[in-house]
Amino acid sequence: MTYSLDFRELAVRLVREDGDIPKVVAQQLKVGINTVRRWLKRETLAAHKPGPTTSRVIDPERLKAAIAAHPDAYIDELAQTLSTSSSTISYTLKKLNITRKKNHAVRRAKSRKPQPI
Repeated sequence: MTYSLDFRELAVRLVREDGDIPKVVAQQLKVGINTVRRWLKRETLAAHKPGPTTSRVIDPERLKAAIAAHPDAYIDELAQTLSTSSSTISYTLKKLNITRKKNHAVRRAKSRKPQPI
């Protein structure tokens, strides 16, 4: 549960300016002592909610082109190529009804050396 900014500021003010003991403030405000201690250690009391680090949406045509270029690539490799997460690739593949079963015949054909005549 996230407490309001006013509530957090009140708890910090009671400890820093009024000189109350964090344990007493925690009991008065009915929050945990560790919560008050964490608020005291923070530089800012504003809520910190990190956002996504990669894109969650990918163009289906771009994904199809990447699969056509690298048909035997793993989902992680496709994600790295397209600068997104593997879960985004999996979700988009599921929406497009594309399965990612490996075709080992394609891999073997690529790895074969031409036979000398």
